[in-house]
Order: sequence, then C-alpha cells, then structure tokens
Amino acid sequence: MTDKANSELLRRAWAAFDRGDEEGFANCVSDGWCEHRGRGDPASLDQMRLLLRQLRTAFPDQHTDIHHVVADNTMAACHCTIRATHTGPLFGIEPTGKRVVVHEMMFNRVENGRLRETWTMSDSPGLMEQITGSP
Repeated sequence: MTDKANSELLRRAWAAFDRGDEEGFANCVSDGWCEHRGRGDPASLDQMRLLLRQLRTAFPDQHTDIHHVVADNTMAACHCTIRATHTGPLFGIEPTGKRVVVHEMMFNRVENGRLRETWTMSDSPGLMEQITGSP
C-alpha cells in the first residue's frame, strides 16, 4: 500500500475506536492483530473489543485529535490527544465528571491493507491521576 493509503487506514481505525465501533475497528485490522502496550502480553482483538466497550461506557464523549501521521508502505505512526469526560464507571472507579486529556503515540505495521500490529505509548498513569487525583 502507499503511504497515503496507510495513513487513511490508520485514521479510519482510530476513528472507529473513538466511536466505540467494534466492527469498524475490526475491519481495519488483520486476523491475529495485536497491540503492544508496553507491559505484559500483547492485547488481542477480542481484548480490544472489551476495552472499547469499557471506554465507551466511561467516556461516551471521547474524541481523538490526530496531530501528525507519518506513513510509508509498511508502517503508519501517529501522535494524538484524546479528550473525554469521565461519566461512567472505569475499572471500578465511579464516574467523577472530570474532563481528561491523554496523549498517545502509536506505531502500526500494515500488511495486506490492514493493521497487523500496533505499538502504543499512552499516558495511562496520567489518565488515572486525572480521574482519582492521586498518582
């Protein structure tokens, strides 16, 4: 695929993620897709579906701004900012009504027109601090 096609694929996948559109996201990834989050085993598509539901419940107004995309014929990377309001339970934390901002960078390997593997660097500790008020 071209760099433009890979850039558009990445944008479609993360727009579906933003909407909580499990099937839209699944249509952008290959069988066996996984996400490396920095700790533990990579997340599978089934685990991502569960996370999508949890995030949609906790942050129904989630919106991601993709600031930069860099792509070539096998990779697509982006820098983005997620903004949302914590209005539903998340990992046992009751809704706080707090507005949160999370910065992320992700790198995606593209194979046969679909995302095959994703590496994500996200400020998850910062998210939890914004919600709970403690590091």
